[in-house]
Amino acid sequence: MYVHIGKELIIPSKEIITILDLEKMLKNRTLEEILKELKIENEIINIAKGNNKSLILVKKEEKTKGYISNISSTTLARRMQKENL
Repeated sequence: MYVHIGKELIIPSKEIITILDLEKMLKNRTLEEILKELKIENEIINIAKGNNKSLILVKKEEKTKGYISNISSTTLARRMQKENL
């Protein structure tokens, strides 16, 4: 199954580790601090175009990456649930 995470990007749901609410996380810290803490600061693809709402962590071939999306974490979670029905 696949999940559309924004723009024209679709990723396999089995690769998704977690979907984080970036809007809430950014209230207390900067994006750079969050990415550094997660140890993925050099492995980020930003498709949000400045409207950062969620951070999707994926694991592909033993490598962890992050996608910053303009779609809310709630909407992405709902899409994953639909795919798993």
